Formats: sequence, C-alpha cells, structure tokens
Amino acid sequence: MGKRNVWLVLIGLAALGTAWWMPAEAQNERQLHQEQQETRASARLFDVLEGSGARVASVEVRTRISLGKLSGTEEMKDLAAKWADRLDMPLSEAKWTQSSHLFTYQVPANLYGVQLDYQVTGVPRKDGIDTYLVLSIKGNRDSLPYVDLIQNKHEQALKQAGFIPQFSTCIRGLYNVKLSVDQQEGKILSIFDALHAKELERLQDETVVSISGYTSEWNSFLSLNGQARMNLQVATHRDSLNGTWITAGTPIITAEY
Repeated sequence: MGKRNVWLVLIGLAALGTAWWMPAEAQNERQLHQEQQETRASARLFDVLEGSGARVASVEVRTRISLGKLSGTEEMKDLAAKWADRLDMPLSEAKWTQSSHLFTYQVPANLYGVQLDYQVTGVPRKDGIDTYLVLSIKGNRDSLPYVDLIQNKHEQALKQAGFIPQFSTCIRGLYNVKLSVDQQEGKILSIFDALHAKELERLQDETVVSISGYTSEWNSFLSLNGQARMNLQVATHRDSLNGTWITAGTPIITAEY
C-alpha cells in the first residue's frame, strides 16, 4: 500500500476527542474546523512516523460515550443489546459479567482482519447505574481501509442518535534495530521537530522513553495540570526480539506501549 493511499485511509481515523479537553462553549462552532484539522494531523503523524524510519504496523481508534444513568441491570442489558444490534455486532457473541463495582456487556468481533471490541459498561451508584458505550477498532497495515470504513459506519450510527462521537487515535510502528535510550530519544525528538512540537513532560528508564508535548499544527488539546496544553505523545520501548517499537497518539496514547 503506497503512502498516499495510506494517507487517504487515515482520513477516517481523525475526529479526535475534543469535548472533554476543549472549552464547552467552543465545541459546536469549531467542530467542523476541528475535524478538518485532525484529519490532516493523522496523515501528518503517519508521515513523520515513517519519515523517522519506522514501519507503521497497527492503528487503534477508540471512543467512549456516556449513555446516561439507568435504573438497573435489565435496562442496561436491553440498551446494550439494542446498540450492539444497531452497530451490527454479532449478538450471539455477547457476554455479560458483573462485580460489585462494574457491570459489563461485551461483544468481540473480527471483520476483514479488523478486531472490534464493543462494550457497554456500568458503574453502580446509589441512584442508578452510570452507563458508557466503549468502542475499540484495531487493524494492521493491510486492514487499514476496513478500520476506516467501520469507524465511519459507527460514527454515522452514533450521530443519527444525537451523539457527537470523539475518537482518539494511536499509531504503532517498528524500527528493526534495538535502539539505545539516547537513540530512542533522538527518534522521538525528530518527530517533535517535524511537528514543531514543544516538549512538556518526559518519562524515561533503561528501555522506555515517553515524551508528551504540544504542537500548534492542531487545535485540539488536553489541559495539563489545568494550565499547559498537550496534544501529542510519542513513546518508544525496546524489546528482546523485534527491535524497538514506537507509538504515537493524539491527543495522547490510549493504548498500551
């Protein structure tokens, strides 16, 4: 798959969550402009990752939406089944688990090489159950077009119900060499430099480097400590078999790295 085609695929992986890190009064008026910005950000992120020498291996998009407060588990199961059907998830694979502090209705699926994980989770409270819909769509380089199609379909279904789904995106790549910590830092900083990003936080040990920051190329951001803006996280880790992994997320990495 050529880089240009992958760029087109990644157009559907944008729509990153703005409702929970931007001022509420700005959300509606900036939504369309935001989506256009983040679309370019996904393509840009993919480009700089491969430009650093990594081969992009996987992508994951996630969203989490509040479904409100429900009266009990039967109402939750009914709503979860209705949403699973609406999103064309295989109801025969549905699983229900519960503990004293969490109820979960889960439907895993695999379609065209894409791993889907649909969950409706409930947190019991004295006055009801706080309920959330959580979607995870995972693919590799070959299945990226289907990740895009599935995300678009789910977005449309959620929008038709009056929701504004906000997806975060993580892209993972591999350097086929075991990089030292200094070399890992150099790779990350080259990505920051390409994105004109300013470093804000850093975590580092003998095999892992993680740097978070802010780039003015994108409008969306998280508020760090109520003050600094953050919308980029890039992390690397060396393993004993494959070489060195790199993961880039916007606004942050939401997958294990």
